Amino acid sequence: MKKRLIMLLTLILALSLCVAPCALAADSLNIAYQYGMSYAPLLIMKEQGLIEKHYGQEVEINWQVLNSGAAINEGMTAGSIDIGAMGVGPAVTGVMVGIPYKIFSALSSQPHGIMTNVETVTALKDITPDMQIAMVNIGSIQHILLAMACEKELGDAHALDQNILAMSHPDGMTALVSGAVECQLTTSPYLFREAEFDNLHKISSIEDVWPNGNTFIVGMASNRLHDENPDLYNAVVEAMKEATLFLTENRKAAAELLCENENVTAETMLTWLSDPACGYDVQLKGVMTMATFMADNGFIPKGPSELSELAYDNVTGD
Repeated sequence: MKKRLIMLLTLILALSLCVAPCALAADSLNIAYQYGMSYAPLLIMKEQGLIEKHYGQEVEINWQVLNSGAAINEGMTAGSIDIGAMGVGPAVTGVMVGIPYKIFSALSSQPHGIMTNVETVTALKDITPDMQIAMVNIGSIQHILLAMACEKELGDAHALDQNILAMSHPDGMTALVSGAVECQLTTSPYLFREAEFDNLHKISSIEDVWPNGNTFIVGMASNRLHDENPDLYNAVVEAMKEATLFLTENRKAAAELLCENENVTAETMLTWLSDPACGYDVQLKGVMTMATFMADNGFIPKGPSELSELAYDNVTGD
């Protein structure tokens, strides 16, 4: 009996070790991001091999595009993603509910807006209960921005929650153009593309609650990467800085690198990159403001008391 018990305990221990997240391999890195120009720094890093450059030794990097911050959060929780880029909302939620990661850098600020194909809709109050608003997901930064606008204009942050239909940005644009949904809350380049349709117009609500320059997308690094492989973590941080500098100081060259990803000409991409609301910066801006709003309106159990709860020591801003 004793021998069988020892064998059973050994088997249980072996199985538990298999289920537990594996230690990060020093020569591999799994990176996930989403659709749109917001993630341009990561595309520059990928195209120019900047992580490899700053790491100074061989590293296998696996890049993947996912539909939402929620999907990235699942991967970070499971330990299958080391670096993930997402909106501020899901990032704050993830940290505060215990996902083992923190912000390692801001990525971008981008234009946001609600586009509609209904001529009579000119403000949030015109959106009726039967109208659908396509956006990435419940709890996405788009959802938080809608809630902020609803609180300001309608007096209730959750006034339009029942109108939300979860769709990726590309699918949401297709649905909006075809008339399958009445509204879409989206960002660049989909806003730029949708502005070309005569039957679509923008509801100016989001800019009032989330001004140009406020951080939209942040980069998250797993605690495992940060703690167990600081050299690779620092290489990612430095690569992000270099990519951001390239985007701000070499827009024409950046447009030539990014245009194929959006299937447009370099000239069109340069026009988009030159939009005043389109910015790239590693410094956070407005993150604590959004976190406070989320806590006050039930999106997270409690808000952070200081930035260090959300971000690693190398991160600056608010």
